[in-house]
Amino acid sequence: MAMPLFSPLDRMLFLKAQPYLTGQPPAVLIALASYSEECFCPAGSVVRPAGAAVETVLFLAEGRVEVKPIAGSNRSSRFVEAPGVIGLAHHFSQWNESPEIRAETDTLCLQVASADLDQILEDHFTLLLGFGTRSAGEAERSLRALGAARPVEVGYADDKSDFTPAQLDIVERLAQARRAAFFSRTSLSIVGRLIREDQIEILSHGESLWNAGDPISRMAFIVDGSLVSEGGPYSRTAPPGAVLGTREILSEGVHAEGWRAESTVRLLSVPREAFIDALEDHFDYALEYLRYCACDTLKAWDALADLKGRSSS
Repeated sequence: MAMPLFSPLDRMLFLKAQPYLTGQPPAVLIALASYSEECFCPAGSVVRPAGAAVETVLFLAEGRVEVKPIAGSNRSSRFVEAPGVIGLAHHFSQWNESPEIRAETDTLCLQVASADLDQILEDHFTLLLGFGTRSAGEAERSLRALGAARPVEVGYADDKSDFTPAQLDIVERLAQARRAAFFSRTSLSIVGRLIREDQIEILSHGESLWNAGDPISRMAFIVDGSLVSEGGPYSRTAPPGAVLGTREILSEGVHAEGWRAESTVRLLSVPREAFIDALEDHFDYALEYLRYCACDTLKAWDALADLKGRSSS
């Protein structure tokens, strides 16, 4: 089968239309085109065996692939059609268990080595920010699709709600933040940079943190107290130690749901601009955030496949 992406210009035009690469400047597309190569997978062929290391990321030009369930599970397959991407979530998540991917139809794609992609991300922040926005959005959409089966918001990693001082100095803030699951892998210098606001915010019972439809401007770390969601199809509770807005923070849209205090709540905010600056200045932290989003996405995909498998059995 003739390859339609033979020239670098053909590759650039194709990459420009990919959902993950919309709006990227020419320099980014040139870099990706230079490090990519064409790949043809005949119908029925194995694109990647189960358990294999994710050494390449595939951007589909034509065709459709099947992401098969893990052997022995009752899950349903997931299908990806062109234009689409294969391997991105598993690469960022660093999960050891990768599913078998098989070409359902004759499939054409551009493949980029995972190591080369990471280097391009480090060199071009616009691409990293675009991938972060898309990855976070995919995680949030997949979690919402679970409906009532969506996992609870994660609070303090040690699951304790110890008494905290009325006024938190920077050391006490860092100690509280490192107990939170979202910050537990982050270096102290970056955590300090993110929660450097002078005043701790206090919400009284019934007061809103934000409402559905409000512009997205920050993440909120709950030091103590709890909040309940509003405006969505299902009510959820956020316990002490939860960080709200983690998958919305890069979006320029509005909140899909609001949060209201169930009791007196104290929280610290991470402004959107401060978070983006931290991603730009610390590539390791940016990869950590991509890993966080990818893990949430894969867990949601597995849960959706479980639900679909149970409903069809």
